[in-house]
Amino acid sequence: MRFYTFGGLIAVFSAFLALPVAAQGYKPSGAAAKSETFVFGIHPYSNPQDLYEAYAPIAKYLEAKLPGYRFEIEASRDYADYEAKLAARSFHFSLPNPAQAVASFEHGYRVIAKMTPDDDFRGLFVTREDADIPASPKALAGKTVCFTSPTALAGTLQPLMWLHDQGVDVKNLKIRYVGSQFSSILNAWTGEFDACGSTARFFRNWSRANPEKTKNVRELWRTPPLPHNAVVARNDVPHDVAERVARALAGLSKDPAVDQAQFKIDQQHFELADNKAYKPVIDFLRRYDAAIGLPSQIKPPKAE
Repeated sequence: MRFYTFGGLIAVFSAFLALPVAAQGYKPSGAAAKSETFVFGIHPYSNPQDLYEAYAPIAKYLEAKLPGYRFEIEASRDYADYEAKLAARSFHFSLPNPAQAVASFEHGYRVIAKMTPDDDFRGLFVTREDADIPASPKALAGKTVCFTSPTALAGTLQPLMWLHDQGVDVKNLKIRYVGSQFSSILNAWTGEFDACGSTARFFRNWSRANPEKTKNVRELWRTPPLPHNAVVARNDVPHDVAERVARALAGLSKDPAVDQAQFKIDQQHFELADNKAYKPVIDFLRRYDAAIGLPSQIKPPKAE
């Protein structure tokens, strides 16, 4: 699903007035002057509409900082759809999770920036406050645990690796995948599963938005962190444009002219980075593959 940003609504609105909004997505506004357009893909940690609403302000900010360029936010149905688009080089810029960022190197992408702080990029387990889960992670043996998706790094792979390091045979867990970070937390809240994997950032944001529900959910354990989500640029994007995008993003959270309150999930914090920042992710994926076995959708990083 592709959503278009800022700069051409009037010309397009009349043509699509009679069509359902959900079927058409968000179209360019106004009678925009001729400009170059870049597609910015966001990995699908939530549903497409939520992703668009979260990242449309960032697209608008980039357009203000790079006059003459337009940025289309593109969401995907699920992780598999997004990863196929990344492999097909469908995006000029993208925000993959760290494992997807490492995989994108083979498809001609390079890291230009990353989200921060890295302390947010850690997995955790949550459960109902009244759940009968003792303090030891080995208590999950024989229990049913839910995660976002097989390829979610902080929400699935990091928690499973942590359990393995604690002596838990993760291959014998009853694992269910529920599609999104917030679905995972809600399933823990309802008690549908004994425990569920999430991430520090999403659990914090869910707790802020749901203070009453939070009273009935508790955090069990946290994993060590890894480098946060990357911003990657395709290798045919002009170098100067990619650098300007990176610098704009790195300055976003410190720009006094920007209303920081519009960012609801702490997604406006970036810093400059390059491929070298993701060496810890490569090391983690190799260790995971040797200990547990990576899901078929993730190829082990090539030896250096």
